[in-house]
Amino acid sequence: MLSPEDVDRVALGAQFLACSIDPTTMLMYSDMTRMAMTSHTLTLASLDDLAPDDLVVAVGLVSQGLLMAEMPPCGDEMLGCLAAVERAVGRRAAAIFPLAAANLNAIVPMLTALQAGLPVVDADPMGRVFPLISQTTLNAAGVNIGPVALMGANGERILIEVGNARRAEALVRAATEELGGWAASAMYPCTVSQLRDHGVIESVSRMITLGHILESVEPLATKYRKLSDALGTSRVARAQVAYVESSFGPSDVALPAQPSSLTLSDDGNGRIVRIEIQNEILMVLVDGAVAAAVPDIVTLIDPEKASVVSLDDVRVGDVLDVLKTPADPKWYEPEGLALVGPAAFGLSLAETQP
Repeated sequence: MLSPEDVDRVALGAQFLACSIDPTTMLMYSDMTRMAMTSHTLTLASLDDLAPDDLVVAVGLVSQGLLMAEMPPCGDEMLGCLAAVERAVGRRAAAIFPLAAANLNAIVPMLTALQAGLPVVDADPMGRVFPLISQTTLNAAGVNIGPVALMGANGERILIEVGNARRAEALVRAATEELGGWAASAMYPCTVSQLRDHGVIESVSRMITLGHILESVEPLATKYRKLSDALGTSRVARAQVAYVESSFGPSDVALPAQPSSLTLSDDGNGRIVRIEIQNEILMVLVDGAVAAAVPDIVTLIDPEKASVVSLDDVRVGDVLDVLKTPADPKWYEPEGLALVGPAAFGLSLAETQP
């Protein structure tokens, strides 16, 4: 069983694993979930709690550039998507799992689970967040993404019967734009065995652990030591923001947002830190050498408040700690790197070496 406090911890962990541009909608969903828990029980299920052939379905929100806070969901859109996928495959789902164990899509399945009376599986197909629905460990292993169900702000629903994840990406993006800029979604219907073999296991529990660490009143150095022990997190640099750059030109990669960057100066030793961003932080360079690159997870921390810094809140003059956390090992295998490595985002490591 999960408590309302656990939901808050998931939200903290979800922010750490994705320095999002705008966490407003995630916090809104957290509030909605806690309120729903006053009359319903939320269960976090291990894959061992389910039968190997049970059907599990991923749920999440997809966006085509519209911030959810500009047109908030009603909260029950996921149920319609889940029901549409169940009808399409001819089976009822035994549980649901997050489309991504980070950012908004870490919280959305919890409210959906409460509404549907289903458990949330302690696993997901990303272990962090990536901008494309095709960038999953399930896709890397050849598990079909479809059928995919979408529902927009006006209650319109679309079922896309597609198996290829790259083709699904194009169709979902086009449909999401027509639906108003964001859509609730259900996809990757698979068996428990498939999720166990190819998913990122215990990813929800990891967010709760992160939340425990981040919410404590312990000194920052103690939190960093615990993050290192639990996740292998290390500090790349502590530096001051010198320049914030945004690019509105065309991108070479079909991603939902355009690239931007931060330049920071490490006053301690004069190093120059550059952070490349496109939806999420993709790469960190220190004096021109790669210090972290996708699929690594990069987090910005305010060392005074010991809190995660949203990308939208970064300002010139801010002093930030730049942290690096390794992603799930599946992402460093050839199939994983082909989907989410630097080249998948149009980045060349060779070009960044001094």
